[in-house]
Amino acid sequence: MEEARGLAASCMVETAEGPVPIAETPGKGFPVLTRLPSGRLGFRQLIKVNAAGPVPLVRVVLTTGHAVLAARGHPFYRAGMRPVPAAELGPGDPLETAFHYPAGYVPGAGPEAAGPWLVVRAVEPAGEGQVFTGTVHETHALFVTAGVLCGE
Repeated sequence: MEEARGLAASCMVETAEGPVPIAETPGKGFPVLTRLPSGRLGFRQLIKVNAAGPVPLVRVVLTTGHAVLAARGHPFYRAGMRPVPAAELGPGDPLETAFHYPAGYVPGAGPEAAGPWLVVRAVEPAGEGQVFTGTVHETHALFVTAGVLCGE
């Protein structure tokens, strides 16, 4: 049996209007930031957002200090666009990001945030809660405000 998917209500997604909690998107349809088939960034409509749960949650903590609260089975994209359920991520896993720094540049968050990827620091059980899922036109993926690419 496939584990539940979805992002917790408080999870911020990147929209054309700026970061919006996913819980505010049902019934509205939002253009969300995604990686297009060409590899470039662009916006596609997030539609059919539905709530489910409660389901088991995990907190994916990044080396930047940001965290994403998601269902255990929610897909994140490892470097190379490989989808992996949140509960199967581990410390040191590099994740797809919306940005890349030039070689040698170190951002204010410190050298551990510099790579071309954001890196998982920990994946922690986070109880149970409601989650939201939807459909992203064409790409079936969206960026959360923590900077990483997730499945829909």
